[in-house]
Amino acid sequence: MRLGLLVAAITLFMAARAPSARAAEAPAEAPAEAVLELVVNGQQPGIMLVVLADAAGNLWIDERDFASLRLKPPAGEALERQGLRYLPVAAIAGSHVELDAAAQRARVDVPAAAFEATRLSAGRRVVQAPTAASPGAFLNYQLSAQRVGGEGISGGLAELGLFARPGVLTNSMVARRIAGESVAVRLDTTFTHDFNSRIERLQLGDAISDSGSWGSSARFGGISWGRNFSLRPDLLTTPLLSTTGSALVPSTVDVYVNNQRVSSQQLPPGPFIIDQLPTVTGSGQVSVVVRDALGREQQVTRPFYSSLQQLAPGLDQYRIDIGKLRLDYTLASARYGALLASGTYRRGFTDRLTGEVHGEYLDHGAHSAGIALATALGHWALLNVNVAGGGDAGSSGVLYGIGFERRGERMTLLGQHSHASDGYRQVSSSIGNTAQYHDRDLLQVGVAAGRAGSGSLAWVRQASAGLPTQQTFSASWSRSLGGAGSLNLSATRFTQGELRGTSVFLTWTWALDARNALLATGSGGTGTGAPANELYGTWLHNAPLGPGRGWRVGASSAGNYDLDWREQTPVGDLEAQAARNNEVSGTSAFWSGAATWLGGQFNATRSLNDSFALVDLDGLADVPVYLDNQLVAHTDRHGRALLYNLRPYEANRIGIDPVELPLDTAIGSRLLTLAPAYRSGVVARFPVERVAGATFRLVQEDGTPVPAGAIARFKGADFPVTLDGMTYVTGFDHGFAGDARWQGGRCAFRLEPPPPPGDPLPDMGIVHCLAPRDRAPSP
Repeated sequence: MRLGLLVAAITLFMAARAPSARAAEAPAEAPAEAVLELVVNGQQPGIMLVVLADAAGNLWIDERDFASLRLKPPAGEALERQGLRYLPVAAIAGSHVELDAAAQRARVDVPAAAFEATRLSAGRRVVQAPTAASPGAFLNYQLSAQRVGGEGISGGLAELGLFARPGVLTNSMVARRIAGESVAVRLDTTFTHDFNSRIERLQLGDAISDSGSWGSSARFGGISWGRNFSLRPDLLTTPLLSTTGSALVPSTVDVYVNNQRVSSQQLPPGPFIIDQLPTVTGSGQVSVVVRDALGREQQVTRPFYSSLQQLAPGLDQYRIDIGKLRLDYTLASARYGALLASGTYRRGFTDRLTGEVHGEYLDHGAHSAGIALATALGHWALLNVNVAGGGDAGSSGVLYGIGFERRGERMTLLGQHSHASDGYRQVSSSIGNTAQYHDRDLLQVGVAAGRAGSGSLAWVRQASAGLPTQQTFSASWSRSLGGAGSLNLSATRFTQGELRGTSVFLTWTWALDARNALLATGSGGTGTGAPANELYGTWLHNAPLGPGRGWRVGASSAGNYDLDWREQTPVGDLEAQAARNNEVSGTSAFWSGAATWLGGQFNATRSLNDSFALVDLDGLADVPVYLDNQLVAHTDRHGRALLYNLRPYEANRIGIDPVELPLDTAIGSRLLTLAPAYRSGVVARFPVERVAGATFRLVQEDGTPVPAGAIARFKGADFPVTLDGMTYVTGFDHGFAGDARWQGGRCAFRLEPPPPPGDPLPDMGIVHCLAPRDRAPSP
């Protein structure tokens, strides 16, 4: 009975629930297409997209559009419409969607991890395309005359350079006259060609071989070829740092290296990677600070250690030298010896490891080959090691070395030990009287103690076969005295067998202004090489970078003195000196300068050590010329100015201020950026145009001015008429007709030929403008 009642109750209950169950099983309304502006994590403006949306506020986005939103496609079940796949936003963990149907906008908020990572570069530099050299030549020279201890010495030094697109050819010579005998000697003759796209330099002629990190170098005549990073000053060759983080909303990211801001960029939401972070030599720390629009801040700090001995991963450097060994340099013009060959290859394997292979060979002399490694010890220091084998016809041996460096803001620590076995030889052992050392040691400690100053200690030791061991101890300390100048104390102790020597110097320097300073030095010591016990006072007036003068006056308690005068002119420098030291008196005079042939013009200038340019302003005289916003020259009567010592392959910005130009000229560009080739010249022509303008008062037949706002058409150009009929036109080089138009009126006029040259903006007085019923004058 009870069982039957229970079954009946269940049956009635299921019957009552049946309609609701059927209703629940009814299919939901399918998502429909909609055009919405999607604003993801507050990024404005949003992006208009075609999406699928349902009544519950769910969104499906075309899988192809996730890339434009910088979102990672979620792993949800896709909906297919007309051959396209739509992925649900709800499949992104932590996502939230708000629909605004009236504004046709959807706000989507997702976690930072849902975005694709943004990669930013903090160390990117602009690559300046090299400026092709203009054919030309330069001549550096120095003339000297000296008289020391009653003996006269005179001489001269000259360097001739010829340059064009293929490269630069230089030749240097020295001439001297001593004790009535004269001699002239050729020094170096070298042709240099740069392969900028490959960052390689080829030299033919006299050069100095590459020693690598442990070998030796020598003068030779032949071929030198290799990778030269000076051709790309924008290239960062040391390992660069990178750091990561994430931003939830659009933010600003600032990068600091040792508390100095080096980059500031805008950052979209999501993870980010900032690479190519520039570093400084030594230890330090890089900080990345991310700030969003609400002022919230997150900071990531990372220590680092950087050294010039390291190369960036994948970057390599190499050089090959082959030729004849140069003998009796400065004494003989063309004496060459045995065949010399050397090669060096360096490569950055990782951020921490750089390797090097080096070999050198001298025919019938020494030869050696070996490897070197430099590796960073975390962010603390750098360790370098090298191993080589070498010898000559009758011996062989090995060389090894180990060293470390630690350069920090507070302390610097350097150490190096090298050992060569008895039979080891390298090229320097076969040149002159250079003895191969057996042991060489170096230890240096430097400390920066803030207001207490800074100091250093150093010890150097070298032992060679058959010679007494040399040792040198040195100590120095310097401290700023604020407005009272600065103090520097240095002491050195030298020993070699029975030889002993101690030297002590105490110097006080007081800068009076940017160019004047007073120096007082006390010196003393005992033994070999020790200075005299004396007090020395000097008044120094430094010469400027450009034309100007400088001088130095010094005298000591021992009767020594030093007088020096330097006059720097636009065409050369003159220096005269008189001095007395250790009871020996002398006088000297030097004149140095240069001459150039560029753009069909000779110019005299100061000595040229780098590249140069001839600025051409089409005959405009006395116009100021600026280099990197600094006034450096004025154009001559031909409208030209020579700029010397430009930085090769770097951006040199040469500027002209249009306000400084005559009224009858216009300039198309006030700034030219040049990257001249190595030791070559460039002609920089500014696009100058003669305007030939004039002013006049335009009146109608009854004497009333043409209305202000009228347009005067003259030689195909339109010019406005201002108050009282005043009009300014350009292109006025001879008589010409024109017309004026305004609302409800029109007239024609003619300008007479301009007056003789001399007035850059002549005033033509009153010009009558005739109504259309009169025949307008013909041009």
